[in-house]
This record gives sequence, C-alpha cells and structure tokens, in this order.
Amino acid sequence: MSERIIEEVSIGLEPLITKFMEHTANEVAALEKMVVSGNMAEALRMGHNIKGSALNYGFSLLAEIGRNIEISAGNEDMAQLELLLVDLKKYLKNVEIVFGA
Repeated sequence: MSERIIEEVSIGLEPLITKFMEHTANEVAALEKMVVSGNMAEALRMGHNIKGSALNYGFSLLAEIGRNIEISAGNEDMAQLELLLVDLKKYLKNVEIVFGA
C-alpha cells in the first residue's frame, strides 16, 4: 500500500466524515483485541461492518480491506488478519479524502 491514499467521497457526506473516521479508528482497536483473543466470529462481523460502512460512504479501498478481513476471519487465517490490521492502520494514517460531486 503506497503512502498516500486518496479516496473521493460525495460532498454531501462531508459533515459526517470526521465522525465516521473516528468510529473506524475505534473499530481498529476493537478488531485488534478480537484477533489477539482468537475471536474469529466477531472479527468476521467487524470486517463485514467495516466493508458495508465504507461502501456506504464511498471508501472503496477501506471496503476492500474490510472484505478481506471478513474472508480471513471466516477462514480463521490469523496470519492474514494480522497483515490486514497493519494495512488498515496504514490506510487510516495515510488516507486523504477528496470531496467530489
């Protein structure tokens, strides 16, 4: 994943984005605990939620990460989940939101 990540989001969602990003950051901490404890059912649910929320807001790369978390948790692939957590943290650190039509 490159350092700079650009996601284009509808201008109409601008008032909601700060809260959405804060919520997503909180989900990372929760997901980390789920992975450490081996709670794959909850990790799968969290991946599904991240994917769905991201799609609703127009964050395509975040949705892809959520989808991969959902799949990896379903496969109980702990190693892949740990890599996806790293990707998710990098995403949140490096995402630049551009508002469009």
